[in-house]
Amino acid sequence: METRREDLHERMNEAGIDAAILVHPRDVLYYTGTVRPSTLLIGPREAVLFVRRGLEPARREVRDVRVEAGGGFKRVAEALRTQAPDGGRLGLEMDVLPARLYLRIREVLPEWEPVDISPLILDQRMVKGGPEVASTRQAAAAADVGHEAMARLLRPGVTELELAAEVEAAMRRAGHEGYQPLRHPGARGGGVLLMSGENLTVRGGHGLVVTGVGLSPASPYGASRRRVRPGDLVVLDTGTTCGGYTADESRTYVVGRARPDQRALFEVALAAEEAVLGALRPGTPVSEVYAAAQAVVDRGNPPHFPPGSLILPGFVGHGIGLELDEPPVLWDREGMSILSGMVLAVEVEVSAPEVGMMAKIEDTVVVEREGPRLLTQAPRSLIEVRT
Repeated sequence: METRREDLHERMNEAGIDAAILVHPRDVLYYTGTVRPSTLLIGPREAVLFVRRGLEPARREVRDVRVEAGGGFKRVAEALRTQAPDGGRLGLEMDVLPARLYLRIREVLPEWEPVDISPLILDQRMVKGGPEVASTRQAAAAADVGHEAMARLLRPGVTELELAAEVEAAMRRAGHEGYQPLRHPGARGGGVLLMSGENLTVRGGHGLVVTGVGLSPASPYGASRRRVRPGDLVVLDTGTTCGGYTADESRTYVVGRARPDQRALFEVALAAEEAVLGALRPGTPVSEVYAAAQAVVDRGNPPHFPPGSLILPGFVGHGIGLELDEPPVLWDREGMSILSGMVLAVEVEVSAPEVGMMAKIEDTVVVEREGPRLLTQAPRSLIEVRT
């Protein structure tokens, strides 16, 4: 953790940021090793963690930063002034900091100019080390268990909700921590998105992907009470967390023997994912990675799907780590290139809107010098469940 803070300090110096106050739990975890309610002050000379609740557990979890019983921001301000009495530029997590806390920090530190430090943090977190990849692999193994349960339990008459509950129970028994943190305040991560039949065309509004209809307008995504029918396509999108790190894995299932058009649609999704995996090399522009998948989808798969009849949702993956929605997004609007050490969810969803069908495949990978290494291991095929 100390090395991470030293790295952040160097980035801050390059950006002209003199100090930082971090309150977002995943950022605090990254730099200290604890997620107890706390505020991390990174001053010019010293870092101090002010813990509001769970002080003793935090002291056991944190070994290389001074830990103090936390009060309000007034105490944090006093500690900062002992290191830098004249003020300066203060880094704050502008993308997630509540307005009330921002105003309080401005009140107690009027001599400091607030600047956004989140881009520096997220840029640093984009490249993972060995222990982070190991935790992600544990999460991926739990996701694999969920897909094993899906293949075992899928049958006509079972509801989406019943399937999702059994899948999640299997993943929990395998070590899934039961949640998926997302940085965006309005998003959610429940661990299981499951949709079948006509629900494969429903987008709940959070993110770009098909989400299913959910159980109510208060939660319009995920499994519903729809009963699975013979011949249905069913998509299971699992998210798992182990040791704080997340993995994503999606597979497409058929209840019974697949029809030729179902096979043709899935073939496009698989070929598009293969195109993405083939392009994921350090130094490749992200926009080229997206273009490789788009070219596959544009060709369609005649005679069932002529050129131009299939669509991507606008991206083919995203970074993943302590949060589900980390940079980069694998789309044509991203200007950066792939880096060795990135952990990505390669997420390929191909829809045929004219016939109301969708197929999806998603894997969590780590980018190495030679290319991507798959961390998720469920069969990468259209999974026919014979009943």
